[in-house]
Amino acid sequence: MEKKKKDKRARKRPERKVFLWEFFVEKLLENVDECVMVSDSRGRVVFANQKFLSLTGLSNKRISGKRWMSLFIPAGKRAAVEKVFRKIKRKKKLTLFDAPLDGAGGEHLYVCWASVPLKRGRAFLYMFIGREGKRPCGKTVRVHSPSAKKIKSSYRDIVESLFAASMISEPQTAEHAARVMLFAVLLARKLKLGRESVERLKAAALLHDLGKLMVDEKILFKKGRLTSVEYAEIKKHPHWGAEVVRLVYFLHDIVPIMSNHHENYNGSGYPSGKKGKRIPIESRILSVADIYEALTADRPYRKGYSKTEAVKIMRGEKGRKLDPDITDLFIKMLKKGEFKWEDF
Repeated sequence: MEKKKKDKRARKRPERKVFLWEFFVEKLLENVDECVMVSDSRGRVVFANQKFLSLTGLSNKRISGKRWMSLFIPAGKRAAVEKVFRKIKRKKKLTLFDAPLDGAGGEHLYVCWASVPLKRGRAFLYMFIGREGKRPCGKTVRVHSPSAKKIKSSYRDIVESLFAASMISEPQTAEHAARVMLFAVLLARKLKLGRESVERLKAAALLHDLGKLMVDEKILFKKGRLTSVEYAEIKKHPHWGAEVVRLVYFLHDIVPIMSNHHENYNGSGYPSGKKGKRIPIESRILSVADIYEALTADRPYRKGYSKTEAVKIMRGEKGRKLDPDITDLFIKMLKKGEFKWEDF
């Protein structure tokens, strides 16, 4: 009997991984407003979004499973691009490089690419985001040696591209995330968190509800009370969102913030029942910001609470759902009118 249970769990795991990957591709990468192509470690195309197909004049049917270097890299430059790809695979980190390609009308284009490693199970995939026309590119195939500032800029670009794509897929969820990000970042600055922590928190706040895009809309926007089964489905969203972000290898540092933002200060939250200071401080900040925004926003099943009503509810949650000290600081900032977009 025990063996049967293990076999059943083993069969379910790959299905969930496929589900997460399809979500990542269909809801996010397809809607990224950049040229996006994903290949396996042998250089075979796994995915290309519509913008990329339009740029190259190719079709999904023609490129799927084919080596991308032989499809749209000019013959005289393929050896140089192969060398770049080998370096990308060896380093397994964010890489910026110039490479030419044959465009839809036969013209030669020069594109600056950001190569982002994706971890899918035990295998690595490589996501290429084309920045053609956004900044000057050299006429030779070469890997850039990006400064720390350039790496941070690329990090922000990719987070914001994923967020913008989520805005297309589900505007209400994304708008909520943008408001939560404002509260969370200004609160973190007030708490004097380091710059790196604030940057991680900003990225996590923008993407914290990504997993909700995987929840059935009938459940997500239900006007009446959720059943226990429906609520159990909603409770999976921090894990789903974190797992989707985990695919993007260099965003791993925001996974703990996302996966813990529904943990409660008294240990009654989910998914792990963590308590007090065992919950990362960024997650505790995110939780305070998230609850206030959720309370004051209109929902399908109720009108938003006033600021006074929301503060009263939050005071009642101090020490239960919310970190008491962070909640007190948030309420103090709120009363002083310190949450302003122009100060962001």
